[in-house]
Amino acid sequence: MYEQSFRKAVKYDAKLRFAVCGPSGSGKTYTLLRLGTELGGPVALIDTERGSASKYADLFTFDVLELESYDPALLIEIIEDVASKQYRVLCIDSLSHFWNGKDGELDKVDRAARRMQTPNSFAAWKQVTPLHNALIDKIVSAPLHILASMRAKTEWILDRDERTGRTVPRKVGLAPVMRDGIEYEFDVCGDMDQENTLVITKSRCPELAGGVFAKPGREVADVLKEWLGGAPPEQVAPKLSDGTQSEMQTMSAEGDLAGRVNGVAEPEPMAVLTEELVVIWKRMCSPRGVTTEFSELKKAIEELAGAAGVAEYYRILRQHGAEHPRQFRSMQPARLCAKDVYVLLERLRANVRDKAQQPDLGPESKPVASETMGPEAERWQTSQ
Repeated sequence: MYEQSFRKAVKYDAKLRFAVCGPSGSGKTYTLLRLGTELGGPVALIDTERGSASKYADLFTFDVLELESYDPALLIEIIEDVASKQYRVLCIDSLSHFWNGKDGELDKVDRAARRMQTPNSFAAWKQVTPLHNALIDKIVSAPLHILASMRAKTEWILDRDERTGRTVPRKVGLAPVMRDGIEYEFDVCGDMDQENTLVITKSRCPELAGGVFAKPGREVADVLKEWLGGAPPEQVAPKLSDGTQSEMQTMSAEGDLAGRVNGVAEPEPMAVLTEELVVIWKRMCSPRGVTTEFSELKKAIEELAGAAGVAEYYRILRQHGAEHPRQFRSMQPARLCAKDVYVLLERLRANVRDKAQQPDLGPESKPVASETMGPEAERWQTSQ
């Protein structure tokens, strides 16, 4: 029986799946390394081209693994290992070798067909297709950016030079050397030509759709980073009933910020992404929006905890590499920082609620700021 229910769609903080296809000399390896570096390392690269990627070691910082066998099962293991070692980007240069190279999918089909009493490649595919599907699942689900190059079936055509009137031969790429339909598995796919021009042929990122980029680099990476930003997956929960949602939010905000400022423990993350924080993130769609929302958060914290709260606010900013909100270069790091500031605000609010429910203990009871923010705040209150 159908038991699932619809919930509000949320855009998660995603990892990129990018594929580029082109003939020899079109700049596929360089493009992968350039985009991987711009996305933010560390970068790992699988080299199936006999050390060609290492020729760019003077231009980019990356770790390389050179292979001589291209078994898809081996690639699955490598992706798992790379993810466990905290790399942020994996470049596969090239994915075509795991299709038609030594021990690749076509090689496995041929071997399986020869083992049959009546060689039948269609029957042999029944053994290889599950391995292909497992590889695709691993690429799609890996917790890091995956950038892949693919060789292109090439053909020479004759172009007329408009300046001289002569015809000159030009090498062009046709279809990728890979199993049909591979482009469906990637967020962005593009073709490169001999002039190192990238033509976007498929894109889930609206700003890149149909784009043409000469020697693609930072411009493309910046658009992708902005598009990939969203709610952190581990902090997005399905829509709950109002009572359950309220209960979980209260649980996440309870306590007296016992980790407090000036060196003790960090605030614990929220259990759920609250609607208020989602609204804040939506307003942070421009530099002015970022500055405005941080200003409102700072104002709310100062009202609850005074100078000690403001000091903690700036400490969180510095923890995210900024002295002022306007120093954030993109929306995603600004939103992650705003989330931590919001956690602080929620705990201060919880403390105020708890204090309002407690009986009045007389003049010796502590003020909100010192109770909430720790010993440093208490000394600040005493000095006032």
